[in-house]
Amino acid sequence: MVKKEKNPIKIDYENCIVEGCLVQVKNNIQGNNPNLIKVWTIDINPKDSGSVIAFIRKYLQKNDPVTFTHVKRIQPFKEKNILKIILCSAQLHDENSRLLLENLLNGYNNHVNIENESIEVNDKINDNKNRRKPLPKAFQFNNLDCIYSIPLNLPPTKDIMIEWSKKFWPLNWCGNPNDQILNDMEFNINWIRSHLKNISKLASELGIQNTNKKSIPVVTSFVSPLDPTDIITTIDERENLNPLDHSIMCGIKRVSELERSRRIQNKQQDVNYLCLNFDVYTTHEPCSMCSMALIHSRIKRLIFIKPMKKTGCLKPDSGDGYCMQDNKNLNSKYEVFQWIGGEFQDIPTVSDKICC
Repeated sequence: MVKKEKNPIKIDYENCIVEGCLVQVKNNIQGNNPNLIKVWTIDINPKDSGSVIAFIRKYLQKNDPVTFTHVKRIQPFKEKNILKIILCSAQLHDENSRLLLENLLNGYNNHVNIENESIEVNDKINDNKNRRKPLPKAFQFNNLDCIYSIPLNLPPTKDIMIEWSKKFWPLNWCGNPNDQILNDMEFNINWIRSHLKNISKLASELGIQNTNKKSIPVVTSFVSPLDPTDIITTIDERENLNPLDHSIMCGIKRVSELERSRRIQNKQQDVNYLCLNFDVYTTHEPCSMCSMALIHSRIKRLIFIKPMKKTGCLKPDSGDGYCMQDNKNLNSKYEVFQWIGGEFQDIPTVSDKICC
């Protein structure tokens, strides 16, 4: 990991452009809108904050799927001399769990009182000079509610963080998380340019040979992180009457064939997702089928040249704007970049009705 100012790669973090030739493709509309979740809160006396935090750490924090690292868990109301504190998310205990949380809070307070009394009695009887540290004190609470919502996603800018803090709940600003993603990513521009040159050249050759107008000049390369020199390059094979044989689907099929052979030869090796952490290079923006297949394959990054305005599934202004690689409704993501350099713009044009 290198600091942003010391990164030898030239990155325009504001516009997400790398070395002036790769632009990151993200769902900016989704990123600028909060993905809200409900949280459970209580009101407490400021002097009890330590006891409440101890309770949260022991009974709630470890199992809560929401980390709250970007959230200020405690919100002070000085005029009322109270603190409103987040206990947990509604993903841990849903909105119908009031009684459960009340019992948990009250049970904790009763346990603390009994334990502390027991410690004091034992220490007096035994005249223990090395007295054990008492447990946190019991605390009073009011207004156990699940009415507040917080953004689950991190705000992309400081201005948006301030806006969300005023509208929903106070947040912490730790910088744009996407800046760190770009800063940590490896970019061998010469290597990337070489891959794109190879697939664009093959696509152009296919376009020239396409006298019957049946084949589709779309080309894809799959590069394994285990051996970057072992490159699998595939073309669109729908002309052979299988409508699913897009170049990306053919590439995944080829990777699966090689993986099957490897597993037969050496059963001791680990079994991972099919294209785990692969880099994929393709001439045209993939359709929804291919984009989802890459989600399931767990690739790391895809780089394409030509956008497909009507059938593409990665850019916010392509197709239905689904942004498959960066959609909050899916359980996996991958990074996508479009080549915007001057090269490779002469690859064959594919009909805007064709799914690539």
